[in-house]
Amino acid sequence: MDGGMPNVPAIPLSPTATIELFEQAVATHSRRLLGIARAIVGTRTSPEDIVQQALVNLFEHRQRYDWREPGGLMRRAVVNEALRILRQPRPAPLEFDEHPGGDSPVYGMIDRETVVQVRKAIDRLPEHFRAALVLCEYERMDYVQIADVLGASVPQVKTWLHRARRQMARILQEFVETERNDRRH
Repeated sequence: MDGGMPNVPAIPLSPTATIELFEQAVATHSRRLLGIARAIVGTRTSPEDIVQQALVNLFEHRQRYDWREPGGLMRRAVVNEALRILRQPRPAPLEFDEHPGGDSPVYGMIDRETVVQVRKAIDRLPEHFRAALVLCEYERMDYVQIADVLGASVPQVKTWLHRARRQMARILQEFVETERNDRRH
């Protein structure tokens, strides 16, 4: 369990066993970690770089942790690295360069445009709102887990999620209204 206790091994593992468990953890959790990073940093930086740096940091200090249940530790490391990157001054935002695919070009374009607008809306959220929303909606973590990962209280997490959802609704409503106005003219 990844609850409030530090992730310190009860029984020290050999260096070889630690490396083997670390490698298994990376193989098991990399895809999910990449999804978390992508959702938090959006187009600001490479999610692969976020995950790689978080894993390098964990590997450098691998003896400190119990790798028998590493999911929470790895999520925290990726979220912390993503938030660290987001705190740095950022260049101008990049535009999405995505092309719709699928059998029906019209439906593919509509679906793709919706996804693009939701991603842009998430990207406009303050970093803690974004991280809390991603962990709640995409990772399906409960409030206690999110609070643990973000180093916040449960009431703070609830506030961030409420405000994130409210801002998302406002941003997406602006998109819908713009689309309606464009169709009328």
